[in-house]
Amino acid sequence: MYLTSSQRSALMKAIAREQDDRERIAAIDAVVAQLRIDNPTAFHTVASLEQRVFFHEPGSDIPYLAAIKPKVPAPR
Repeated sequence: MYLTSSQRSALMKAIAREQDDRERIAAIDAVVAQLRIDNPTAFHTVASLEQRVFFHEPGSDIPYLAAIKPKVPAPR
Protein backbone atom coordinates (compact mmCIF):
# COMPACT_ATOMS: atom_id res chain seq x y z
CA MET A 1 0.00 0.00 0.00
CA TYR A 2 1.30 3.41 -0.90
CA LEU A 3 0.18 6.35 1.18
CA THR A 4 -0.91 9.56 -0.49
CA SER A 5 1.07 12.67 0.38
CA SER A 6 -1.75 13.85 2.66
CA GLN A 7 -1.85 10.45 4.44
CA ARG A 8 1.94 10.52 4.92
CA SER A 9 1.72 14.07 6.20
CA ALA A 10 -1.02 13.16 8.70
CA LEU A 11 1.02 10.22 9.97
CA MET A 12 4.19 12.32 10.29
CA LYS A 13 2.28 15.02 12.19
CA ALA A 14 0.92 12.41 14.58
CA ILE A 15 4.39 10.98 15.15
CA ALA A 16 6.04 14.38 15.66
CA ARG A 17 3.52 15.71 18.18
CA GLU A 18 5.08 17.24 21.25
CA GLN A 19 2.86 15.45 23.73
CA ASP A 20 3.20 12.67 26.21
CA ASP A 21 3.47 9.15 24.84
CA ARG A 22 -0.18 8.27 25.44
CA GLU A 23 -1.44 11.25 23.46
CA ARG A 24 1.04 10.59 20.66
CA ILE A 25 -0.02 6.93 20.46
CA ALA A 26 -3.68 7.98 20.43
CA ALA A 27 -2.96 10.38 17.55
CA ILE A 28 -1.14 7.65 15.59
CA ASP A 29 -3.99 5.21 16.26
CA ALA A 30 -6.48 7.78 14.94
CA VAL A 31 -4.50 8.14 11.70
CA VAL A 32 -4.25 4.36 11.33
CA ALA A 33 -8.01 4.03 11.92
CA GLN A 34 -8.60 6.45 9.05
CA LEU A 35 -6.13 4.54 6.87
CA ARG A 36 -8.10 1.35 7.59
CA ILE A 37 -11.27 3.10 6.40
CA ASP A 38 -9.58 4.51 3.29
CA ASN A 39 -7.69 1.28 2.42
CA PRO A 40 -9.47 -1.70 4.02
CA THR A 41 -7.74 -4.32 1.87
CA ALA A 42 -4.27 -3.09 2.81
CA PHE A 43 -4.53 -4.44 6.36
CA HIS A 44 -4.53 -8.00 7.57
CA THR A 45 -7.63 -9.56 9.05
CA VAL A 46 -7.72 -12.46 11.50
CA ALA A 47 -8.51 -14.74 8.56
CA SER A 48 -5.55 -13.51 6.49
CA LEU A 49 -3.19 -13.71 9.48
CA GLU A 50 -4.24 -17.31 10.05
CA GLN A 51 -2.81 -18.08 6.59
CA ARG A 52 0.53 -16.29 7.11
CA VAL A 53 3.88 -17.95 7.59
CA PHE A 54 6.19 -15.79 9.67
CA PHE A 55 9.96 -16.09 9.71
CA HIS A 56 10.09 -15.36 13.46
CA GLU A 57 7.26 -16.70 15.57
CA PRO A 58 4.97 -13.75 16.45
CA GLY A 59 3.56 -12.87 19.85
CA SER A 60 1.02 -15.21 21.38
CA ASP A 61 -1.96 -13.00 20.54
CA ILE A 62 -1.27 -13.01 16.78
CA PRO A 63 -2.86 -15.83 14.77
CA TYR A 64 -0.63 -17.50 12.18
CA LEU A 65 -0.25 -20.69 10.15
CA ALA A 66 3.44 -21.38 10.80
CA ALA A 67 6.77 -19.87 11.79
CA ILE A 68 10.21 -20.75 10.45
CA LYS A 69 12.03 -19.88 13.68
CA PRO A 70 10.16 -20.64 16.88
CA LYS A 71 10.28 -18.19 19.74
CA VAL A 72 13.08 -18.97 22.16
CA PRO A 73 12.16 -18.47 25.82
CA ALA A 74 14.14 -15.76 27.57
CA PRO A 75 16.81 -17.07 29.93
CA ARG A 76 15.95 -16.81 33.61
